[in-house]
Amino acid sequence: MNYSLQQLRGFVAVAEEQHFGRAAVRLNMTQPPLTRQIQALERTLGVTLFERGGRGTRLTAAGAVFLDHCRRVLALLEAAPAATRRAADGSGGTLRLAFTSIGAYAVLADMLKLADAHLPDAAVELTELASPDQFTALSELRIDMGLVRPPIPEQYESVLVHTEDLVLAVPAGHPLAAAGPVLLADVTHEYIGYSPEGSRYLHDVCAALIGVDRYAVSQLTSQVPTMLALVRAGLGCALVPRSIMAMGVHGVRYRDLAPADAHSVTLHACWSPDSPNPVLRRLADVLRASGSGLPALPDARGSERTASA
Repeated sequence: MNYSLQQLRGFVAVAEEQHFGRAAVRLNMTQPPLTRQIQALERTLGVTLFERGGRGTRLTAAGAVFLDHCRRVLALLEAAPAATRRAADGSGGTLRLAFTSIGAYAVLADMLKLADAHLPDAAVELTELASPDQFTALSELRIDMGLVRPPIPEQYESVLVHTEDLVLAVPAGHPLAAAGPVLLADVTHEYIGYSPEGSRYLHDVCAALIGVDRYAVSQLTSQVPTMLALVRAGLGCALVPRSIMAMGVHGVRYRDLAPADAHSVTLHACWSPDSPNPVLRRLADVLRASGSGLPALPDARGSERTASA
């Protein structure tokens, strides 16, 4: 369609004033050229936009539909310069954020709150990916930031955003279900382990804690809901990050580890320095400046947790 913004603005003015003369005054022009603009617009569209009478001008049914579209087009054009400037300085635009299934329980809500507080005009697109897949997506610039487990390849920048203890998930009928802090030496049930492909970090941590010779696993999985379903079915016990307790799975009990076996795991925000996204740069600056990366929020036990820097 070959029509101009001037024609669209003239059409909206006539439609709102319901009078060519008043619309011309509003647009700071004379009436004849405004009339010619509307006539040209009607010829281009192939429809009649106004019913003209002695008492004024009324929209036709087609004109009413066209008015709705014109208002949207003009509103978008008016907002475009400010939106463009926000995208350029990182206060607007889109951040593509990936997270692991386990990390989602630990920090995803905190990260979204942080982004909303510091980048209220930016949109966040979420994708669930295992850490190795996140590193691939970062290298291909398919995501802007990932919430990943170590080790982190040296070509990426990162900030530690969360540290939490491991707890032992046991079936509700297990002898340790009602016990206090548990010594791993007392666990005689088979373990449900983490897949070394999808959850290498947690796999290695758990194997080191329990001892490779005792780390006999009945099942391997990298998905927490699957792991807890297997625990509930009585197929074994599992070491899980404390934030997983928020799932509250029926038939599963969580036990603290005794001080001798206590161990924490970490989660990091990670991004490629090659990313051209200004939104990413602004959020990365916020994370660096905050030290721990994320504000302290209540954990699954109701006490305040702080991510160590």
